[in-house]
Amino acid sequence: MKSFFRISEFAVALFGLFFMTGALTAYLTPQDAETAPIVQVIGAGLGIYGALTLLSIRGAISRILATYWPAILPVAFAIMSLAWSEDVALTIRRAGGLSLTTAFAFWFAIRFTPVEIFRLLVLTAITMAFANYIYIQREPSLGIHQAYDLVGAQHAGSWRGLFGHKNDFGRVLALLIAILFLGFMFGKGQKILRLLIIPAAGLVLLMIVRTSSSQAVLLGAAVPLIMAVFLGMRSMSAPARSLVLIVALPFAVIGLLSAQLIFEYLLNLLGRDATLTGRTIIWEGVIIALGGNVVAGGGYGAGWQYVGPQLTALTGFDVGHAHNGFLDLAVDIGAVGLGMTLVFIIWVGILSFRSLMRGYHPELSAVALMVVVFSLIGNVAGSFLLQHNSIFWVLIVVAYVKLKEKERIVAADQSNTLIRYGYSFPHTS
Repeated sequence: MKSFFRISEFAVALFGLFFMTGALTAYLTPQDAETAPIVQVIGAGLGIYGALTLLSIRGAISRILATYWPAILPVAFAIMSLAWSEDVALTIRRAGGLSLTTAFAFWFAIRFTPVEIFRLLVLTAITMAFANYIYIQREPSLGIHQAYDLVGAQHAGSWRGLFGHKNDFGRVLALLIAILFLGFMFGKGQKILRLLIIPAAGLVLLMIVRTSSSQAVLLGAAVPLIMAVFLGMRSMSAPARSLVLIVALPFAVIGLLSAQLIFEYLLNLLGRDATLTGRTIIWEGVIIALGGNVVAGGGYGAGWQYVGPQLTALTGFDVGHAHNGFLDLAVDIGAVGLGMTLVFIIWVGILSFRSLMRGYHPELSAVALMVVVFSLIGNVAGSFLLQHNSIFWVLIVVAYVKLKEKERIVAADQSNTLIRYGYSFPHTS
């Protein structure tokens, strides 16, 4: 009975990760519909399952509140935005979805070991690669943008797989190639899994090219390259690592600030007119349109209802988001919510880098660092920061829980060692 229950947990985790990539959203959404009730039901079901399981685990809730509370702060602020939301009903749905996504992430982190999490993630990447490629080959009219699509005139012929848009597909493909790269680097003991990684990576690279997505090309090349540098730093001495970071920091800042120029350059290489994007004009317009809502936003998921009409009046652009994850989140929960989220993500990055250099949970530490790098670069031209039903938020929360858990165990072991050898600690009231 226990083994069956454990197998079912692995099945839920694998399906949950697949769902959180967004691969089923467009597939299950009725044509011309903005929302899909079945997608909402699945997302809520995964979150409720995670929450109920956590309630059944002794001490899980108190541990989350006492130790892992920083992961809750951005979510709590999103819920608080109900008080000033432009659309209370929409914010209730989106904030509820984010809360359930976070509950699923806590369950996933607590129920599985770092190695199990890593293998499940690699298996998800392999499944995603084959599933999307097979879907495109079997249903090319759906898996490839057509001239009669709503966006077909601009993107006809670009592959979009199970996703509604090629950029969403390309972003996930870039994530998959980074995961598969780490899976190959750390999969020496898993021969079957490692053999599957090679053809899966080949399919992902092919699909990245066929998406004609500059985001996919930039993220698919930059993130694995950055991770290769981090992995190479593990064998260096502490002074050498510090020197590498000091030298690399200015280049990283310049690269981040120049992301739009790089993005436009890649568009030109792909044969597209960079002026079609209009992103910089949109970004400037969003900042102006925010106005007095810049501190707290217009409500989680609802801020665009205020900013959208203002942006259209200012620039003439009628778009549904800012084409920038940092601005989109600021529109929803303002500079305060954006600041909370970024501080948490950067904190996870610091924890993961430190753990990777020390050899603590190297597979999971590498994944965590990769997701942080991916999020910071990818949200310049994309928008997936603090989203509900998002694998990016799930992995960041999971990484934080497991890395803090390891720090707590190491600290306890060090204390016990000192006490064992006769050291004592001063009493503090």
